[in-house]
Amino acid sequence: MNSTKKLLQFEFNTDAFARRVPQLTAIPSERLAVLKKIIKDHDGSGSDPPNQESLHQIYQLFKNTPLNRLSSEFDSLRRTRQLAWALTYTENGSPRIVDTPRLRNALQLIEKRFRIGSVLGIFDALMKAWDTPNAGMLRVFLKKHLTHYTGSRKFVQKLKTNMAWYCEENSVTQFATHLFRSQKKLSNTWTYLELPDRMHGYPYFGAVATTYISLNNRFDQEAVTDVVDFVKKHNNDKTNRIVLSKLIEKLGSEATKDLRQPVQSYVLQNWQDPRIAGADIRWRNVSDKARQIFTKWITEEDLRFFFDIVARACGDPKFEYRKAFWLSYLEHISFCRPVLRKDAEYLFRYDKQALQYYQDRQPATLKGGTRDQHAFIIQMGEYIFVEFSTAAACHVYHFYNISSLDPFELDVSDFSMSTLRNGDRAIHRVIHTYSNKYSWQNKFALWLKNRLSIEPLRSYRLDGRPNSYDTSEWWNY
Repeated sequence: MNSTKKLLQFEFNTDAFARRVPQLTAIPSERLAVLKKIIKDHDGSGSDPPNQESLHQIYQLFKNTPLNRLSSEFDSLRRTRQLAWALTYTENGSPRIVDTPRLRNALQLIEKRFRIGSVLGIFDALMKAWDTPNAGMLRVFLKKHLTHYTGSRKFVQKLKTNMAWYCEENSVTQFATHLFRSQKKLSNTWTYLELPDRMHGYPYFGAVATTYISLNNRFDQEAVTDVVDFVKKHNNDKTNRIVLSKLIEKLGSEATKDLRQPVQSYVLQNWQDPRIAGADIRWRNVSDKARQIFTKWITEEDLRFFFDIVARACGDPKFEYRKAFWLSYLEHISFCRPVLRKDAEYLFRYDKQALQYYQDRQPATLKGGTRDQHAFIIQMGEYIFVEFSTAAACHVYHFYNISSLDPFELDVSDFSMSTLRNGDRAIHRVIHTYSNKYSWQNKFALWLKNRLSIEPLRSYRLDGRPNSYDTSEWWNY
């Protein structure tokens, strides 16, 4: 061997060779982090989308390029990957690609230069456009590539494992059924699926929640609270209204106070009272049935709040009879509202539930009168009824006789005692005498039968026995 080297005049020194090899300069960790951030911001990384400027540029390029030139413009992996993320991008009211016939062209471009990274954009678009006609095309595309995936990317592996919850026409039903049967919390959906926070408001999850509610026929307070917690996280006004409509309908008009409290609290804070001016705008996209049920809830709650909490705190034992009387006319009441003194919060300092309702309800403020005087306004038909928390008659006004008076705009924030208790303008007064003998109740029921042609829908007697007023004698009252 050595003689061969000498004959060929070949000498090789490993140490000398090592010294002559160019040494790679290590990139400082700080610069490497900056470089990775630039790449991520420009082109997206992992399950994160590209930045808005990149999406704007790729959207405009696709939108303004003639069909016969798309292939030449989208001839790189980077552009097709960005196009996958741009499918649901929109600006200045322009349509999203996913909502147009050109979605098919976009998917063809992505397919032509497909890399698994494009799946992330397609999945994001599917979740965001779940309720659109073209969502089926996205499901087919996603299912094809997840089925054939054999790589090791954790996020894609998770998508493949849960493919049935995303890629089928009945995926929503499958996933909602899984959540229900496995007793998973709806509000933990995103954590359970290991999805990023940006997806919280995507329509797919609103569809899951609606189906989940349909599957549950035994709601308890924990389950109701879970749905409300989901709605808060979902934070999608359109689908939240659909979800809560379904929940309210499911609970029904006879839901217990504890069961409906989480829903009432959220709705009153966000949509306010469905009975006051402007409700049609605030309650848009809420089903008529849900609105009707909620109106009954809040009317009954107002009555109980005033007569059980406010009036009882003022020390008059006869309010139990008044509450029973008005509850018997519950379905006839089109509007009611507590009107409390500004410092009324002291009444609820030991009752957390009442305090919560007071804060959610935001009653009107009563000016004038004494410290323990509070009022309660009720509207039935063309008549306004005003009850008080201390010994005082119920004053009745005809709505059109007083509609020109500012204090009787029912949705104002302040009322004066002199207006609510005005003997000159009242067309009728009810003195609450002999409550335990149902004297005023029977007379008042006859008066309402005469003037409004309505009757109580249930007994107003505390013992539950039938009402005993004689409708043949209504002319005497």
